[in-house]
Amino acid sequence: MTRRNSLLSAVRKPFGIPDAGVRDERGRQPPIERPSVCQPDTILFMDWVAGTVPAYMDRWAIGQRGHMVTTPSSWLVPGRWHDRNVMLKVARVAEEARGGRVLAWWAGCAAVDVHEVTDQAVLMDLASGRRTLTAMCQAGRDDETTSILCETITSLHGVPDKSSAPTDLVPLPLWFQDLIEPHTAKPHAGNLERAATMAQELLEASAAEAPVVLHGDVHHGNVLDFNGRWRAIDPKGLFGHRAFDYANIFCNPSTDVALSNFHRRLAIVSEHSGLDVDTVRSWAIAWCALSVVWSDKSGDQPWTAHAILSTFG
Repeated sequence: MTRRNSLLSAVRKPFGIPDAGVRDERGRQPPIERPSVCQPDTILFMDWVAGTVPAYMDRWAIGQRGHMVTTPSSWLVPGRWHDRNVMLKVARVAEEARGGRVLAWWAGCAAVDVHEVTDQAVLMDLASGRRTLTAMCQAGRDDETTSILCETITSLHGVPDKSSAPTDLVPLPLWFQDLIEPHTAKPHAGNLERAATMAQELLEASAAEAPVVLHGDVHHGNVLDFNGRWRAIDPKGLFGHRAFDYANIFCNPSTDVALSNFHRRLAIVSEHSGLDVDTVRSWAIAWCALSVVWSDKSGDQPWTAHAILSTFG
């Protein structure tokens, strides 16, 4: 049994994404099995419940080595396990639990190494490197950090066996529904209406292509230094066109850096990904528009996304 299959054996049976080479007798790809739940934040399992930190500390015999951090979506505990520095993440919401199982599925392929995983928690290596992409970017090394992010995405998308992907990946049309649904009330209506049309066209155009497992939140704070190796953390667990994973690069790590480097980043992402510049730009604008809609609903201020949408959308 491979490491990936061993880690995932304790969780639900995957539905999988069809391999690009699989065709029926008429040369068509088989349909993608899609979850029946209709909301991104509840798409994991309707009966999902959060676990507890003490239960997993005991279950995996973890020695705590620092203070627990509580976020709206998870509990994080640094610790020691089998002579390794580790981080225990116990999900408080279903989305985080899905992300942990996606990390396990990647099995260290440009993602953090995962040692244990369940439907509620993940035990992974603790990032111990001193470098951060945010600091490098702010020091004038934006081209380098953009290239690192692109290389990470390419590696994540390169996992060959998609048949064992987790069961509950969220399809991009569902992820974008708050932007493209016609009944949705939208702030900054002009820019968002244009972006919503663009997003719908992108989703329709990409429907015929083989989807990939998407991280869904690749940015400067979610790719960390693990002893000289850049590895991704905190995926959302989506599936769809590969171009989407490059979109959030354009919103980070700060508004001024994002605006001043927008065109250079387009060229770098296009070169690394093999996608044309217009496609990359369109996905970036669509993502910024979705971010603006979500932030408006939650009462946040999406400064960078709104600035990019207003300037380049």
